[in-house]
Amino acid sequence: MQRTLVFITLFALAVVLATAVSTWVTWHRVAGALESEFEQRIGRIATTAAREVGPADLAEARLRGEGSAYLSLQVQLVTLRASTGVADASLVDSAGVTVVDARESELAEGLPSVLDTLVGPALRRALHGEPAVSAPYRRQGELLRAGFAPVRDEMGRVLGAVAVEAPPAYLPVVSRLGRTLLLIAVATMLAVLLLAAFVVRGAWSAARLERRLSRAENLAAMGRLTATLAHEIKNPLAIIRGSAQRLARLEPEAQRMAGFVVEETDRLSRTVSRYLEFARGSDAGGAGAVAETGDAAVALEATLDLLEGELRAREVTLERAGRLETAPVALDNESLKQLYLNLILNALEAMPRGGRLAVSMVERTGRVEVGIADDGAGIMAGTLKRLGNPFFTTKATGSGLGLFLARRLAESAGGELRIQSEVGRGTTCTVRFPRRRTQGGT
Repeated sequence: MQRTLVFITLFALAVVLATAVSTWVTWHRVAGALESEFEQRIGRIATTAAREVGPADLAEARLRGEGSAYLSLQVQLVTLRASTGVADASLVDSAGVTVVDARESELAEGLPSVLDTLVGPALRRALHGEPAVSAPYRRQGELLRAGFAPVRDEMGRVLGAVAVEAPPAYLPVVSRLGRTLLLIAVATMLAVLLLAAFVVRGAWSAARLERRLSRAENLAAMGRLTATLAHEIKNPLAIIRGSAQRLARLEPEAQRMAGFVVEETDRLSRTVSRYLEFARGSDAGGAGAVAETGDAAVALEATLDLLEGELRAREVTLERAGRLETAPVALDNESLKQLYLNLILNALEAMPRGGRLAVSMVERTGRVEVGIADDGAGIMAGTLKRLGNPFFTTKATGSGLGLFLARRLAESAGGELRIQSEVGRGTTCTVRFPRRRTQGGT
């Protein structure tokens, strides 16, 4: 599943990146082609006009007179402006002074060309004999670009330059193309991401279904195994119980220990029966079972008495915080002891080198709360989320059913089991039961 998610994520990112790169390359190529076409066009217009300017006409027009040369050049530039649709056409001498300007309303003959200020580098390149096209600039609020072509004499010397100004009409086209390609790219990326999300969701659902099928297979296998073991276990239990009853006739201490043996043998027999019911698909003490009244306080004390020797053997210190004399709940004492045993034994196994076991019992707002805490190594958050699932265990020889049955027993009494843990600080299991009303009190 993890590999699938990584593959889908990398694939989606690759498609998104490829879309972004192809969009940018397409826009850049189209913009470059349109810009190149504009520069070639304005350059050709300026070069054609420069060829029509003779050295003698330029020299005569520089005298600022009203001679035929000046008028001829002015007519040429005005005609050029009208026929090509450029914004302006002008003739500049080698000193950068405007000789003729096609816009009669803005005649500036005899003054330094305003283009020397706006696009000086391109103008100077033309005056050095190299055709040039300027970068975009603004003149009187209008966005323009200028093309320059040198005017030469018979000896090839540069006498001036023709300047042709035109609005870069391709820029709005490039801008609209950019917006269109951006929308297409965004839509494509969203579609890819949406498709990836659906694929991930499908893969996740398939993985969940596979886990459920695996769990069902495990439950079925456990059912077959439990049905076989139940018969094999019950016969030895009957022999152990009979032997313990005979031992009860000896001295008081032996009677006490024999009582424990008989009691635990009966509990184990009922536990085997409960596992068998679970394996056969019954509620196994679930929410649909008929509730029986037990005493959570009495069952807890009996469980701790039973584990007194185990605590000493493991060098675990028992700390008590809060006790209740009675705590009637909707679960029988045997089931309560089984629940407590599962939780306490798990806590002991978390402290293989000894430690502290804190057990508390309090009543809050009509609910009996039992806390069992250890100071073991703790459980990582990812593992903690899976605790209580059948067949999931962190133990090398565990079955993963202890916490599962403990939780189901708590829920069968209308309660809940919560597990909190912090790595390096220990784990706390909290069982909450609704306090059950008795006939003689609350």
